[in-house]
Amino acid sequence: MRVLFGCRFTTALCVGLLLPCLSAHAWDSRRLAVPLLIEHHEIPYAEFSIFAMPGAHLRVAIAAEGARAEYRFGEDSGNLGGATLVAPAEPGLSILEILNVDTGESARINVFTMVPGSQVTADGRLNGYRIGQYPEQPLRNLAIYRPPQGFVEVTEDNADTRVSPNFTLRQFLSKQESGFPKYLVLRPVLLLKLEKILAALNENGVKANGLVIMSGYRTPFYNKLIGNVTYSRHAWGGAADFYVDQSPHDAQMDDLNDDGRIDKADAEWLADFLDDMTQSGDFGRNVGGIGVYDRTAAHGPFVHVDARGMAVRW
Repeated sequence: MRVLFGCRFTTALCVGLLLPCLSAHAWDSRRLAVPLLIEHHEIPYAEFSIFAMPGAHLRVAIAAEGARAEYRFGEDSGNLGGATLVAPAEPGLSILEILNVDTGESARINVFTMVPGSQVTADGRLNGYRIGQYPEQPLRNLAIYRPPQGFVEVTEDNADTRVSPNFTLRQFLSKQESGFPKYLVLRPVLLLKLEKILAALNENGVKANGLVIMSGYRTPFYNKLIGNVTYSRHAWGGAADFYVDQSPHDAQMDDLNDDGRIDKADAEWLADFLDDMTQSGDFGRNVGGIGVYDRTAAHGPFVHVDARGMAVRW
């Protein structure tokens, strides 16, 4: 497996805008020369997201000792190193802009202040949207299976916000039928994993502008509706079912193994590729499940990936 590389760049900020800059989008291969540290995760991207509870302290820094950085967050600005950044009191999207003074690199962090999970009603609804019920007992008492503290409110205005360089909020919405607002849970570790997968594919000859997310977040209501297992990582925003659809762009998996057919073997090829990344340590602690699925009358072949912290395959 080829080692991922980084490159130095400078990018302009969408200063003062609360909505993302949306344009024709090819694979964004850029990397920060000096990454950010966000909630203990190393972020090498100039655009990423934080999902925070109202009033929560945001842990953001430059991953270099003594680095000089400035920020602007709403009406607040100053030296990032000495600042205490606090999420807004009301749910919504706000923008944190960061400038690394030493390198000239700039970054945009989309801060999604979540709606507290305590607002989900006894019948499993949030502002009319069907969430359903999370299990009272976490699977094997693992913290990653506790009910989410909060939910990201997705509106028509923010649905196309890039949560990372190559993925948008809309791609991870539960597939249940509903108008806006909708709500979801999304784990940054999943975004980091998907970005690494996309980069590794491109760097190893599979040229893809993005990944097609067939299924991202699933509310417990929808997860039960389709007959999936109760503790599916999808219901905690930590899993994605996806395929590569680039050449030709035809709403199904590409012929990744070059055998002239589109079938389960292509999903197996992709799963083997992910296994290689796991074995090479590309995912670090964000290892997880890899599942292979054949075509049906409803969809083509695809793979499942998650970041549960332990490597399993089916």
